[in-house]
Amino acid sequence: MGWLLGVVLLALAVAAPATARAAATSATAAAADDRPVLTLGVFAYRPKPIMLQRFGELGGFLSERVGGHRFEVRAYTGPELQAAMEVGAVDFVLTNPVHFHVLREYGALSGSLASMVMRAGDQPLHGIGGVIVRRADRTDIATLQDLRGRRIAVSGLDSLGSYMAPAAELQRAGVPLHGVQWQVTEQPVDRVVEAVLGGAVDAGFVRTSVLEDLQHEGKLQAGQLVVLNPQNVPGFPLQLSTRLYPEWPFLAAIHVPPELSHRVAVALMSLRPTDAAALSASVYGFTIPADYSSVEQTMRELRVAPFDTEPQTTWADVWQRYQLWIVALAAAVALVFLLALGLALNTVRLVHIKRDLQADRAALQRQREELARLAHFDALTGLPNRRLLEDRLNLALARARRNASLLALCYLDLDNFKPINDQLGHAAGDRFLVEMARRLQQGLRADDTVARLGGDEFVLLLTDLASEEEWQTALRRTMEQLRQPVAIDGHEVASSASVGVVLFAGRSSEPADPDSLLRQADQAMYQAKQEGRNRYRVFELKA
Repeated sequence: MGWLLGVVLLALAVAAPATARAAATSATAAAADDRPVLTLGVFAYRPKPIMLQRFGELGGFLSERVGGHRFEVRAYTGPELQAAMEVGAVDFVLTNPVHFHVLREYGALSGSLASMVMRAGDQPLHGIGGVIVRRADRTDIATLQDLRGRRIAVSGLDSLGSYMAPAAELQRAGVPLHGVQWQVTEQPVDRVVEAVLGGAVDAGFVRTSVLEDLQHEGKLQAGQLVVLNPQNVPGFPLQLSTRLYPEWPFLAAIHVPPELSHRVAVALMSLRPTDAAALSASVYGFTIPADYSSVEQTMRELRVAPFDTEPQTTWADVWQRYQLWIVALAAAVALVFLLALGLALNTVRLVHIKRDLQADRAALQRQREELARLAHFDALTGLPNRRLLEDRLNLALARARRNASLLALCYLDLDNFKPINDQLGHAAGDRFLVEMARRLQQGLRADDTVARLGGDEFVLLLTDLASEEEWQTALRRTMEQLRQPVAIDGHEVASSASVGVVLFAGRSSEPADPDSLLRQADQAMYQAKQEGRNRYRVFELKA
């Protein structure tokens, strides 16, 4: 492993000029702090100085929150980070989900402590994806299918947003990946955008947020690039061409004690969106470790390391490993065949039972509907009964109060109905009542109600009246219709109605309820009868 350490040291020496200023700034503070140093390795998908500038504050934040240790942030490319992990030069890692699976496969990590939550301004971003771009003047490329056989720039074949997520979208769209001319620019991903703008390639893959970062840094102008296969994900404001995957995990190396890992995880969860470390890193904070199985599934679909090979399996291996299962499956198949014979015999019987149940259900539903109708409607005339009338009267009173409108409640009692019933019989009397109910319904508005309280007593509920003339006209017309003769069993019989009327004005402050209004209308109706019948009287409160 000594040569690997040499590789790491050589890589760090090469990166030293780019990070010299950041190191010089913290040199004095580091010399004064004699606490043990813990190294946080950050995957550098952007230039290393930018990554150190973004995540340097996070090291200071962890140094304050995790007592007894000082955190030092270093930026690595993918190979550099893997080499540093192999020689134990890194204690904690912040990297992309694909690299996480690679490191985990080789046993270099103890587990994920937290998942990073990116931000767009003050809005958290839950997820990472890929963006497929082309130059604005390349109008010959409009869909993913147009990328078949084209030159596509990627920063590497081991990145999630910058390769795997877009490549998976191409594969799902029917574009064979082996026919694509891949041009690997290496990190940082800025080189992909430069290759697309320079015309060296037809299109490029970058991860989400890169285009927005480059525009913010003044390295990319709006309108220079066009995003292919744009996705509109609610709550995700960045440009996107693929589905979303979990964001970067924060990982502990296998040599880090569990107690220290726990303290670091607690510190990460305490990072607030307004803290300097969060603002500097353009993150909203950290949350509990996400489920990265979707990333692994995509890696398996693309057959990338460490999932690029499959073990060779022979029939002998299958029999040796699954012998008992194969025997049990054969027995199960035989049992299923026997059960299928019995099931076939029962199928017809079940069909008949189902048909009978459906018929019973339909009959039960009809009975329920009939009971509901009898509960609210008169069985003889089909008019609303007293219960339904009271419900509608309550609604009418509330509407009259709300709209400051007028309503009229008319209590009708047929004159001379008993002689008709006695002379012609109850059946003829019932037909006479049905005809009277029909005439009461004629000429009324859709919002008005005609109800039968029982015997020859009916109620008219006239609502939303503009004036008293309106109900008077309607009532006179109705009483005239009731006076017309009715032919029953060869006899012409006629009757009239005595009517008591109660008026309720919505602007009135007098209390009113259905029972009191019906009693008052009944009293007015008796007054009309006492005065000679065939007339109406309006209830008036006695002083």
